[in-house]
Amino acid sequence: MQSPVPLDWWPPDLLTRHSLREVFVCGRQFHPPLLSHIVTFPRLEIPLKGGYENRMEQDGVVKTVCLRPGSALFIPPNCWNYPTWERKVEVMSLLFGKKQLGVSVVSAKGPGTPQLVANKFSVPAPVRGPIPHILEAMLELYSVKEPAAAFSELARALMQCVQRLVHESPAPEAEDRGQTFFERVCIYLQGNYQNDITRDSVAHLFSVSPNHLSRVFHRHGHMTFIDYLTHVRIARSKFLLCNYNFKLEDVAVRCGFRDAAYFCRVFKRLTKTTPVEYRSKMQQHSTTTPASGH
Repeated sequence: MQSPVPLDWWPPDLLTRHSLREVFVCGRQFHPPLLSHIVTFPRLEIPLKGGYENRMEQDGVVKTVCLRPGSALFIPPNCWNYPTWERKVEVMSLLFGKKQLGVSVVSAKGPGTPQLVANKFSVPAPVRGPIPHILEAMLELYSVKEPAAAFSELARALMQCVQRLVHESPAPEAEDRGQTFFERVCIYLQGNYQNDITRDSVAHLFSVSPNHLSRVFHRHGHMTFIDYLTHVRIARSKFLLCNYNFKLEDVAVRCGFRDAAYFCRVFKRLTKTTPVEYRSKMQQHSTTTPASGH
């Protein structure tokens, strides 16, 4: 059966030629840079050609690292990386959502031509088989602060399983294509909520009309496009309020709101409390809840 994604984007020769030998692991101990990439699911980013330069927090230090073919970057949920795109590079990103595997291949030509070219695909099936267990093992290694060298073998096994999943996934039935498309857009919004995106810009990106995009969200999400985007942004703002001491202006910008006043109005409308009250309540809860032991 035909795969739902074009297999000519999968780079078997490059991955075989440059077997993963080194895996960097991002953290979230320090404040992420503005517009850094933070999502709620794990990611693996693999440079295929050139140098992939990132700012990231690792082992209590904010550093800039340059990855090349043969290395990879593992980003646990809610951790951050900040690609600088100052070098010529082609990088493949794997996003391990609960309902599907998202894939993007991004090319940059360097500082003289900052425009990025991104091809995005998805495998519209739950990530199954060994993949969830390998990810769980990698996250466990991260939580107990194992050295990054311990990730290499797991990352190689993960890539083999992903390649098998990509080639074995059947094409979706016609009645499932709308749901698949809806989930693709949701993954995109979860990864780009901080940017200035609109219904029209997302529709253009996915080569559909804005009205069609709205119909998809009504049918499969039972909400409007803007309601879903706002939900993602407010959920992210809750995480930032609980985990960082950002000013409200910073939280608003990092979550895609045009200013702090508008952010506060939307936050209170949806949560029935203000951002300041929410942060205070959650901080009090964290100080009064005893840590669980093993």
